[in-house]
Amino acid sequence: WSQLPSYIESESDGNNPPFDRANGMTASEFYLQNTESCSHRNSVARYASTKEITSILEAMKQSTILNEDALSNKVIVDVGGGYGDFVTALKESIPAVGKCYCLDLPDVIADATAPVSTSNNDDNKPTLVAGNMFDPTTIPPCDVIFTKHVLCDFSDDDVVQALLSFRKALADSNEGKVVIMDAALPNGDDLNGKWNAAVSFDVLLMLSGRRGERSQLEWSNLAKKAGFVLESVLATTAVTVDLAVLSLE
Repeated sequence: WSQLPSYIESESDGNNPPFDRANGMTASEFYLQNTESCSHRNSVARYASTKEITSILEAMKQSTILNEDALSNKVIVDVGGGYGDFVTALKESIPAVGKCYCLDLPDVIADATAPVSTSNNDDNKPTLVAGNMFDPTTIPPCDVIFTKHVLCDFSDDDVVQALLSFRKALADSNEGKVVIMDAALPNGDDLNGKWNAAVSFDVLLMLSGRRGERSQLEWSNLAKKAGFVLESVLATTAVTVDLAVLSLE
């Protein structure tokens, strides 16, 4: 926090966030060197992710565009899905969905064990796929792509490239969608000086790294560049995640 004022005032060193200034290294480098801190960070992340998944699934069930009827028999890919926790929970919550895949980088998939299904039904377990979101040939052809807390770590140009890759993976789908599971910030004019939980969360991210959340308008503009339209933004009960639903133009 002590480095935040100089970070805000800086015009020439804006890519050096407060955490880096205070510790002389990036957050990733810090956690590699401090295993105890990394363990605490991972524990918090796992706890938060579990709460997020519950909120996400509840919001989907209450919607008309991501509920059981909408996803029946649809092939699902979770890009950057780690060990498959989200798609495993999705299959258990909405059994009518079709085949589910969890795609992540090869080193992540190599370290993964088979996701645990609470129903003890092997059909609920996703297929783990090693790949790269920028390479559409590694993404299984599908109807819906989910991605949680991934695109917020990338620049606008990289996000457009990822969305173009997603579009190719959705090429054979009649109703292809991308569901971005990040906190969607309100557009500037919508704040009117009021406190907003998502904006406060975005500031916390700014302290420790280069990632950042985007507004609904920003997502709409990026979607258009890749041939999508922002169909809807579904709120969840979790401050850290909303569902920005992109549809093919």
